[in-house]
Parts: sequence; C-alpha cells; structure tokens
Amino acid sequence: MTYRWISPAQCAAALLLLAAASTLMLLAQRRNWRPSLALAIYTGLVLRLVMLALTYRIRPWDVANDFQIAGYNVLHHRDPVLNARPTGWDYLPVYAFLLAGAYWADLHVHLSWVVVARIPAIAFDLGVVVLVGAVAGVTGERAALRRFQYACNPLAILVSGLHGQMEPACLLFSLAAFAIVLRAGPGISAGVAATAGVLLGLGIATKTWPVLFGPALLLALPSWRRRVQFAAGAAGLTALMFVSLPVTAGTPVAGLPRIATAIIDYHPVTGNWTWSGLWWVLHPSRTHIWQDPGWLTVGSIGAKVAVAGALLAVWWWRRAHPLDIATATTTALVVITPSFGNQYLLWQAPSATARPTWLSMPLQVLLGGYAAMFYLPMDMLSLRYWKMANALMMLFSLGVVAVMVAALPWWRRQWPRLQAPRHPAAVAASDMAA
Repeated sequence: MTYRWISPAQCAAALLLLAAASTLMLLAQRRNWRPSLALAIYTGLVLRLVMLALTYRIRPWDVANDFQIAGYNVLHHRDPVLNARPTGWDYLPVYAFLLAGAYWADLHVHLSWVVVARIPAIAFDLGVVVLVGAVAGVTGERAALRRFQYACNPLAILVSGLHGQMEPACLLFSLAAFAIVLRAGPGISAGVAATAGVLLGLGIATKTWPVLFGPALLLALPSWRRRVQFAAGAAGLTALMFVSLPVTAGTPVAGLPRIATAIIDYHPVTGNWTWSGLWWVLHPSRTHIWQDPGWLTVGSIGAKVAVAGALLAVWWWRRAHPLDIATATTTALVVITPSFGNQYLLWQAPSATARPTWLSMPLQVLLGGYAAMFYLPMDMLSLRYWKMANALMMLFSLGVVAVMVAALPWWRRQWPRLQAPRHPAAVAASDMAA
C-alpha cells in the first residue's frame, strides 16, 4: 500500500460522501423532492468542494501533466497539440485557455495547480445542474427533482471535484443547445437553430466527442432547412476555431494538417474496459499501447465499430425524444469503444437524468461506485496490487455494460413531435406549487 496521494481516512471519508450523495439522489426520487434551484446548486457545490478538499493531493495523470503542459503552451503562445506527448492533447485549445489562466495563478498567485485546475470543471458542472432542470422541464419531467438528482450524482462529483476533466464543459455547451432547440419547439427560427449549432460547435471544439449529440439535435429540428442552419452553425464555429489557431495559439500554418489529423485520429489509452481489456490480457505487449502495432490495428478497427454502433443506435431511436436519442447514442459508443477513460461514463448522465428510465438512477449509483474504485482505493495500491485490481475491474466492467444496456429507453421510440413544449413559466409554477 502507498498513501502518497490519499490516506485511508480521506479515502473512507470520500467514499462516505459519495454514499451520502447517492442516498440523497435515490431518496429524492422515492419521496418526489422538488428543492429550489438555489438549494440544488448549493448542494452540488458543497458536495464537489468537499470532494476536492478530501482528494486535493490526488494527481490524475492527465490533469497533473497533460493539462498543465497545455496551459503552459497556450500561456506562451505555443500550440498545445504540436508541443504535447502522443495523445497528450489532441483538442482545439478552448479549454486550454482556461488552463492557461490556472497555470498563471499557480505561478504568480501560488495557488496549487491540482486545486485551481479543477475549479473550472466544478463551475461548469454546476451549470449542467441548471440545464438538466431546464431540459427536463421542457419535456414534461419534474425539473426541480431532476436537477437536484444530477447535483447529487456521485459520478459527476468524481469527474468534476476529483478528476477535474473537461466533460462538464462539453456537457454544458451541448445541453444548452438541447435547451434552446426543445424550448423553441416546431416554430424554431433560423437564428435560434444556428445559435444552437454554434453552442454544439463550441462543445465539439472543446473536446471532439460532443459530436455524438449532433444526430439527436438534428432529428429534433422540424425541417431540413433548420437542420442545415444548425449544421452550418456547428461546423462554422468549429472551422473558425481551427483556422484561427495561428492567431490564438501560435500554430504554424504548415502544422494545421497535422493538428487536424491528430484531432480526428485521437483515442485514449485503454487497458481494463470490457472486450478491449480482455484483448489486452490475451495479447499482452512489451511496448506502450500507443506504439504496439497489434493494438493500434485493433484499436482503430474497434473505434470504427463503436462509431457504427452509435449510428445504429441513432437509427433505432430515430423517432424517439431527442434526449433518449442522446442517451442511446452516448451509451452505445461507450459500451463498444476500445479506448476508455472513466470520465466517459458521465456522457449519458445528464440526458438520462433529465429523462430517466426506471433503471437510470440505480445505474448512476453503479457507475459512480465503479469509477470511485479507480479514483480512490486503487490510488493507494502499489503497482503490483494495482495491476491485480485492474484485471478484476475489467471483469466488473462487463457487468457495468450489461446494466448500461438494460437501462436504455428500449420502449420509448416514439416522440409526438407536434406536441407543444411546456412553457418554462408553467414548469416553474408547477415546481412552486409542489
């Protein structure tokens, strides 16, 4: 055992915090709680800040290394992709600008990097709390209940308060696009459709995976004209961010093709997730995963199969509610993907919370517990025992995937598109009456 980053007492306290948050989430469902927006935000803030206080010494590799290097590069007007290790930073520098501010604060205000780098993730996740309620209310769900449940989601607490990953920022921009499209309804204007596209484009520019929400948003729009306008907004914003790299990030013009290739071909390292974990056990390599030819071939094929699975989910739920399409699409890709990070499990959480099935909330608890094993107890293990635990968690991931598939909205494949969305004032009135 090693207690370099976290002590047994801190680990136990963090696990108890997650257990308490999970209990609140399930009790809210059972007792139909409808807390105010302020209480939901305060609850989410306290849970995330306490998690940060308990685990601030934990140094996730990407945040402690790749994110810090990206912040340094942007602060010094150096392209973060061209000056990173392989797979270290393969995104446009939207989030890197925030990391540059965090790096500046680390240097000049002497704030701890592993603390200040997580603050943006916590702030963005609180915005997701608000938007979960917004999209839930428009679809006829209990907005106050759903946003409170997301505020207490143990997986969201881990990804923002402990890991400090970019997922909350991606989810914030994507959910904002959903909120605009769903509130506008069938009478959505050209400008509103384009604005929603710009918001999704901002999410894609932050990290590529929010493109998974594109099909759901396109199918939510009432006509091909609006879909073209939406796609133009998304593509235009992403293209603008890309071509402006020489000005914003100091990228050499000759390096733009290399950056485009890095963004398109990006996939993280894996080693314990479902079928890819089994493959790695059966076909071990003495080289790094990103250098092994066999793994690169399997990973490339597996990534294409995962995309095909996501597209198949879109086709199967093509007449469903947009939030159900979003849940199905993100779940399908995560279930099949050969390359995995624990933060990927959060992709389905906002849409599944805003429009849940009967298994959605138990699934969030399960996913939070699964991720917590990696983030907390396994962080205290020496390398030898970590490898043993990692192999065991690979087997557990098969069960996690089975529950994720079972929790999909299999029987909700029709959405009455002509039904007018509930007006936000009516949703607020119903929450106040409750």
